[in-house]
Amino acid sequence: GIRITSTIVFIASALSYGILAIATDLVWVFLSKIPTIFQAAFLVAQATAATSTGGDSSLRAAALGRMTTAYTIGATIGPTLGGVLAGNGDYYAGAKLAVVGSLISAVLSLLYLPDGANREE
Repeated sequence: GIRITSTIVFIASALSYGILAIATDLVWVFLSKIPTIFQAAFLVAQATAATSTGGDSSLRAAALGRMTTAYTIGATIGPTLGGVLAGNGDYYAGAKLAVVGSLISAVLSLLYLPDGANREE
């Protein structure tokens, strides 16, 4: 279901960023990319928006629009924040912050997303 898939996505993200945060050479940087095979957060979010709005196409369109806006804002702020943190001397601070954010997202997914078992048809 969406809950488990979303949780797996965020745990994979945390693992990827965690490896990056401890990388001491280029091999570790490349190894940090292995968990990304399970990263599909945008697709999972789209599925969540589509299934949680029922059959109402206007609600679905609004939810997908808000999600795309949030994704775009995050794709702008994230690298900017990472650059600011790295500019202050800790090149790994962005990855460390991303680990925390990913773990928080995993917990929120477990707590608040539907599990799919009780979904009405």
